[in-house]
Amino acid sequence: MTALYETQRPKTLSEICGHTKVLKRLSVLKRTTGLVGQVFWITGPSGMGKTTIARAIANEIAEPTLTQEVDAQDVTMDALRDWERVCQLRPLFGACHCFIINEAHGLSSKVVSRLQTLLEDANVQRYSTWIFTTTNKGEKLLFDSKMDACPFLSRAIPVKLEIEEDTINAMAQKLHDVATELEVNGKPVSAYVDLLFACDGNMRLAYQKIAFGEMLDQ
Repeated sequence: MTALYETQRPKTLSEICGHTKVLKRLSVLKRTTGLVGQVFWITGPSGMGKTTIARAIANEIAEPTLTQEVDAQDVTMDALRDWERVCQLRPLFGACHCFIINEAHGLSSKVVSRLQTLLEDANVQRYSTWIFTTTNKGEKLLFDSKMDACPFLSRAIPVKLEIEEDTINAMAQKLHDVATELEVNGKPVSAYVDLLFACDGNMRLAYQKIAFGEMLDQ
Protein backbone atom coordinates (compact mmCIF):
# COMPACT_ATOMS: atom_id res chain seq x y z
CA MET A 1 0.00 0.00 0.00
CA THR A 2 1.01 3.62 -0.52
CA ALA A 3 2.49 5.39 2.51
CA LEU A 4 0.09 7.73 4.33
CA TYR A 5 2.25 10.79 3.69
CA GLU A 6 2.02 10.13 -0.06
CA THR A 7 -1.76 9.69 -0.08
CA GLN A 8 -2.06 12.98 1.81
CA ARG A 9 0.46 14.94 -0.29
CA PRO A 10 -1.15 18.11 -1.72
CA LYS A 11 -1.26 18.36 -5.50
CA THR A 12 -1.85 22.10 -5.86
CA LEU A 13 -0.65 25.23 -4.09
CA SER A 14 -4.15 25.87 -2.77
CA GLU A 15 -4.14 22.48 -1.00
CA ILE A 16 -0.94 23.16 0.95
CA CYS A 17 -1.46 23.88 4.64
CA GLY A 18 0.75 26.33 6.51
CA HIS A 19 3.61 28.19 4.80
CA THR A 20 1.30 31.20 4.46
CA LYS A 21 4.11 33.66 3.71
CA VAL A 22 5.60 31.48 0.99
CA LEU A 23 2.23 30.84 -0.64
CA LYS A 24 1.38 34.54 -0.55
CA ARG A 25 4.66 35.47 -2.20
CA LEU A 26 4.19 32.82 -4.88
CA SER A 27 0.73 34.27 -5.51
CA VAL A 28 2.23 37.74 -5.92
CA LEU A 29 4.88 36.39 -8.29
CA LYS A 30 2.24 34.57 -10.32
CA ARG A 31 0.30 37.82 -10.66
CA THR A 32 3.25 40.07 -11.48
CA THR A 33 5.69 38.18 -13.70
CA GLY A 34 4.29 34.64 -13.71
CA LEU A 35 5.81 31.31 -12.68
CA VAL A 36 7.06 30.41 -16.15
CA GLY A 37 10.71 31.19 -16.79
CA GLN A 38 11.62 31.34 -13.12
CA VAL A 39 14.33 29.56 -11.18
CA PHE A 40 13.29 28.59 -7.64
CA TRP A 41 15.64 27.57 -4.84
CA ILE A 42 13.56 25.91 -2.11
CA THR A 43 15.20 25.23 1.24
CA GLY A 44 13.97 24.05 4.61
CA PRO A 45 14.05 21.22 7.13
CA SER A 46 13.51 17.66 5.96
CA GLY A 47 9.87 16.70 5.45
CA MET A 48 8.55 20.29 5.56
CA GLY A 49 7.13 20.27 2.03
CA LYS A 50 9.94 21.34 -0.30
CA THR A 51 9.24 18.73 -2.98
CA THR A 52 5.50 19.11 -2.47
CA ILE A 53 5.68 22.84 -3.22
CA ALA A 54 7.98 22.18 -6.18
CA ARG A 55 5.49 19.71 -7.68
CA ALA A 56 2.58 22.06 -7.00
CA ILE A 57 4.35 24.85 -8.88
CA ALA A 58 4.99 22.45 -11.75
CA ASN A 59 1.32 21.43 -11.79
CA GLU A 60 0.37 25.10 -12.18
CA ILE A 61 2.35 25.62 -15.37
CA ALA A 62 3.35 22.34 -17.02
CA GLU A 63 1.73 19.19 -18.28
CA PRO A 64 2.86 16.07 -16.38
CA THR A 65 4.65 14.79 -19.47
CA LEU A 66 6.69 18.00 -19.60
CA THR A 67 7.84 17.81 -15.98
CA GLN A 68 11.03 15.97 -15.11
CA GLU A 69 12.00 15.30 -11.50
CA VAL A 70 15.44 13.95 -10.67
CA ASP A 71 17.96 13.82 -7.85
CA ALA A 72 20.90 16.17 -8.26
CA GLN A 73 23.38 13.30 -8.46
CA ASP A 74 21.68 12.20 -11.70
CA VAL A 75 22.09 15.60 -13.38
CA THR A 76 24.90 15.14 -15.87
CA MET A 77 26.35 17.40 -18.53
CA ASP A 78 24.61 15.24 -21.15
CA ALA A 79 21.29 15.69 -19.35
CA LEU A 80 21.75 19.47 -19.32
CA ARG A 81 22.47 19.45 -23.06
CA ASP A 82 19.30 17.41 -23.67
CA TRP A 83 17.21 19.74 -21.52
CA GLU A 84 18.65 22.82 -23.22
CA ARG A 85 17.76 21.32 -26.59
CA VAL A 86 14.12 20.62 -25.70
CA CYS A 87 13.76 24.15 -24.30
CA GLN A 88 14.58 25.78 -27.62
CA LEU A 89 11.01 25.39 -28.88
CA ARG A 90 7.65 26.19 -27.31
CA PRO A 91 5.99 23.03 -25.94
CA LEU A 92 3.04 21.78 -27.97
CA PHE A 93 1.00 21.35 -24.80
CA GLY A 94 1.13 23.44 -21.64
CA ALA A 95 2.97 26.63 -20.89
CA CYS A 96 6.48 25.28 -20.40
CA HIS A 97 8.88 22.52 -19.48
CA CYS A 98 9.53 22.13 -15.77
CA PHE A 99 12.62 20.61 -14.16
CA ILE A 100 12.65 19.66 -10.47
CA ILE A 101 16.07 18.86 -9.04
CA ASN A 102 15.93 17.46 -5.51
CA GLU A 103 18.88 17.26 -3.08
CA ALA A 104 20.42 20.12 -5.06
CA HIS A 105 23.47 20.23 -2.81
CA GLY A 106 24.58 17.12 -4.70
CA LEU A 107 25.11 19.00 -7.97
CA SER A 108 28.64 18.65 -9.28
CA SER A 109 30.85 21.72 -9.74
CA LYS A 110 30.76 21.28 -13.53
CA VAL A 111 26.97 21.16 -13.54
CA VAL A 112 26.71 24.24 -11.31
CA SER A 113 29.04 26.12 -13.63
CA ARG A 114 27.07 25.06 -16.72
CA LEU A 115 23.77 26.02 -15.13
CA GLN A 116 24.96 29.60 -14.78
CA THR A 117 25.01 30.05 -18.55
CA LEU A 118 22.20 27.62 -19.35
CA LEU A 119 19.69 29.50 -17.21
CA GLU A 120 20.50 32.75 -19.02
CA ASP A 121 19.63 31.32 -22.44
CA ALA A 122 16.67 33.30 -23.82
CA ASN A 123 14.67 30.26 -24.91
CA VAL A 124 15.37 28.38 -21.70
CA GLN A 125 13.97 31.35 -19.78
CA ARG A 126 11.01 31.63 -22.13
CA TYR A 127 9.98 27.98 -22.23
CA SER A 128 11.01 26.42 -18.92
CA THR A 129 10.93 26.71 -15.14
CA TRP A 130 13.58 25.22 -12.88
CA ILE A 131 13.04 24.24 -9.24
CA PHE A 132 15.85 23.15 -6.94
CA THR A 133 15.22 21.77 -3.45
CA THR A 134 17.63 21.13 -0.61
CA THR A 135 17.79 21.10 3.16
CA ASN A 136 19.31 23.99 5.11
CA LYS A 137 22.38 21.86 5.80
CA GLY A 138 22.59 20.97 2.12
CA GLU A 139 22.52 24.62 1.09
CA LYS A 140 25.42 25.37 3.43
CA LEU A 141 27.31 22.41 1.99
CA LEU A 142 26.82 23.75 -1.53
CA PHE A 143 28.11 27.17 -0.55
CA ASP A 144 31.11 25.73 1.29
CA SER A 145 32.18 23.15 -1.27
CA LYS A 146 31.56 24.84 -4.63
CA MET A 147 33.22 28.17 -5.28
CA ASP A 148 30.87 29.08 -8.12
CA ALA A 149 27.65 28.22 -6.28
CA CYS A 150 27.00 31.80 -5.15
CA PRO A 151 26.67 33.28 -8.68
CA PHE A 152 24.43 30.35 -9.60
CA LEU A 153 22.16 30.89 -6.59
CA SER A 154 21.93 34.62 -7.32
CA ARG A 155 19.92 33.69 -10.41
CA ALA A 156 17.25 31.96 -8.31
CA ILE A 157 14.28 33.09 -6.27
CA PRO A 158 14.86 31.87 -2.70
CA VAL A 159 11.89 30.06 -1.14
CA LYS A 160 12.68 29.34 2.49
CA LEU A 161 10.42 27.04 4.52
CA GLU A 162 10.62 27.65 8.25
CA ILE A 163 9.22 26.08 11.41
CA GLU A 164 6.89 28.90 12.46
CA GLU A 165 3.99 28.86 14.91
CA ASP A 166 1.29 29.47 12.30
CA THR A 167 2.70 26.77 10.03
CA ILE A 168 2.98 24.21 12.83
CA ASN A 169 -0.57 24.95 14.00
CA ALA A 170 -1.98 24.52 10.49
CA MET A 171 -0.06 21.29 9.98
CA ALA A 172 -1.16 19.99 13.38
CA GLN A 173 -4.81 20.61 12.51
CA LYS A 174 -4.33 18.75 9.22
CA LEU A 175 -2.70 15.80 10.98
CA HIS A 176 -5.48 15.73 13.58
CA ASP A 177 -8.16 15.75 10.87
CA VAL A 178 -6.50 12.94 8.91
CA ALA A 179 -6.00 10.82 12.04
CA THR A 180 -9.62 11.36 13.04
CA GLU A 181 -10.85 10.36 9.59
CA LEU A 182 -8.74 7.19 9.75
CA GLU A 183 -9.99 6.47 13.27
CA VAL A 184 -6.49 6.47 14.74
CA ASN A 185 -6.87 9.67 16.75
CA GLY A 186 -7.28 9.78 20.49
CA LYS A 187 -5.63 13.09 21.30
CA PRO A 188 -6.33 16.84 20.95
CA VAL A 189 -4.79 19.11 18.33
CA SER A 190 -2.24 20.32 20.88
CA ALA A 191 -0.77 16.82 20.97
CA TYR A 192 -0.14 17.05 17.24
CA VAL A 193 1.68 20.34 17.76
CA ASP A 194 3.91 18.51 20.23
CA LEU A 195 4.32 15.68 17.74
CA LEU A 196 5.51 18.06 15.03
CA PHE A 197 8.00 19.76 17.32
CA ALA A 198 9.27 16.33 18.37
CA CYS A 199 9.70 15.56 14.66
CA ASP A 200 11.46 18.90 13.99
CA GLY A 201 8.58 19.92 11.75
CA ASN A 202 8.90 16.82 9.59
CA MET A 203 5.36 16.25 8.33
CA ARG A 204 6.36 13.04 6.60
CA LEU A 205 7.68 11.53 9.83
CA ALA A 206 4.57 12.69 11.72
CA TYR A 207 2.35 10.87 9.21
CA GLN A 208 4.42 7.72 9.69
CA LYS A 209 3.90 7.90 13.45
CA ILE A 210 0.14 8.39 12.99
CA ALA A 211 -0.05 5.39 10.65
CA PHE A 212 1.77 3.37 13.32
CA GLY A 213 -0.92 4.26 15.84
CA GLU A 214 1.13 6.53 18.08
CA MET A 215 -1.68 9.08 18.40
CA LEU A 216 -4.22 6.62 19.77
CA ASP A 217 -5.32 7.32 23.35
CA GLN A 218 -3.42 4.62 25.23
